Amino acid sequence: MDESFPTRLRDLLNPAGRKLGLGDAVDSGRVFERWNGIVGDDIAAHVRPTSLREGVLRVTASSPTWATEISYLAEDLVRRINAAVGRPLVTELKVTAGAFEGTDRANKRSPKRPVGVPREAREVDPLKAFEKARRAWADQDHKSRSDQDF
Repeated sequence: MDESFPTRLRDLLNPAGRKLGLGDAVDSGRVFERWNGIVGDDIAAHVRPTSLREGVLRVTASSPTWATEISYLAEDLVRRINAAVGRPLVTELKVTAGAFEGTDRANKRSPKRPVGVPREAREVDPLKAFEKARRAWADQDHKSRSDQDF
């Protein structure tokens, strides 16, 4: 190798990545970088790689339906990925469902509201709500007393 050129980043990452148990950093990067070309645009629009460690590629699918479909295609995808990298880098594909930016599901999420609180309750005057609760309690207390008289 010519000493006038600086050391390539690839040459620095590979040994360090192996020592740290990260696998081949360059090939891992290739999987993420070439994802659309490896799996195709249709799948890439709904499935994204999230991590690659010790041969296990984890992907997130935009819906449970896509997660199920990808689990059926897992063996074929592993073959395609390994062919694209030129060696058996991925041994297993694990799929989870969850929305990610750019999908309709992620963009349609509604803001969270408190659990158990009806939508109307957020707009009620607290004094009126308290008075209503007090009357209901008083009526309930009155009913239980009258039931005891009989």
